[in-house]
Amino acid sequence: MTAGADNPLARPLAALARVLDYPSATLQAHADELADILCVLSELSDAERTAVHAFIDDLAQRDLLEIQARYVDTFDRGRKVSLYVFEHVYGESRDRGPAMIELTRVYREHGLESHTRELPDFLPMLLEFCAQLPEPDARAWLVETTHVLQRISVRLSQRDSGYASAFTVLLRLIGAEPAPEGLTEMAGKEVRDDTPAAIDDVWMEKPVTFGPGEAHTNCGATRQNRPEPDTGSAPSAHIQGD
Repeated sequence: MTAGADNPLARPLAALARVLDYPSATLQAHADELADILCVLSELSDAERTAVHAFIDDLAQRDLLEIQARYVDTFDRGRKVSLYVFEHVYGESRDRGPAMIELTRVYREHGLESHTRELPDFLPMLLEFCAQLPEPDARAWLVETTHVLQRISVRLSQRDSGYASAFTVLLRLIGAEPAPEGLTEMAGKEVRDDTPAAIDDVWMEKPVTFGPGEAHTNCGATRQNRPEPDTGSAPSAHIQGD
């Protein structure tokens, strides 16, 4: 499948996929290009545009190992800002498995085969998929994720993470508010799940199992060893927020 030439969202969605993926030397090398694509969007306010530019500049200028460690600390220490969309929909429910299968089937129907070890609900993969669709179809897929994206956005903002600016861009592109008042208030009252104490509690509560079992839902532990992501993938049919 070729990139959606008739989709004005194609370039910004592909750029956001790169920004939200695990940082690489390739990302740093193309940071100026990514900033040029995202910072000219008319949907952004001047303040939002400035925040995006500052964040991408920071990604480009810092030591690669430092921004990789920051990425893991941001997205892989807990579930509240996970980039795996179904994490917010199903959690550890058994329903997540069939949803993954259905999502993979949709990818294949569109001629997309993933050659990475990422789960199919990984947000950058969804963005790459939508970048290759006609605009109405891309919007339809993304609008289904709105509530999930908004929750991640306000939580990242509460944590003063620069990654919140990428979610601001994405939500503005689909005509959604990045920081709804109710969700912002909710995030301010939440107990964070990425602190050392919270992580210890999760490990203490998790039962010990032996032998084959359900697939692990968080790929963060192997993230540094994975190959560069493929350029295609998508979400499932009915995505609701947590």
